[in-house]
Amino acid sequence: MNRDDAPPIPDALSHRQLNRWLETAMQESSTPAKESNDILSAELERWANHTRFLLQRMAHKGDAIGSDRSPQQVMALGSFRTHLMLGLQALKASQPGR
Repeated sequence: MNRDDAPPIPDALSHRQLNRWLETAMQESSTPAKESNDILSAELERWANHTRFLLQRMAHKGDAIGSDRSPQQVMALGSFRTHLMLGLQALKASQPGR
């Protein structure tokens, strides 16, 4: 949208107008469709399963994971592992009913 097509910006808005806009916006952006939530839930579950598998593989390798890596790379993998674990905790906390 270029400037010529843009609606004019009012000089002032009343509190009542702002409230109406807010109510309209809230009604328009009500809860997403159930199908969309189901797809997201399935994707999140798939991510969680893959992340758990990856964490298990990293734990299984143990000290051998650092045998062909520099100290900085090992620290980066440790940080990555921590972020994956925190991501799983955040996902668990975000689940409905928690």
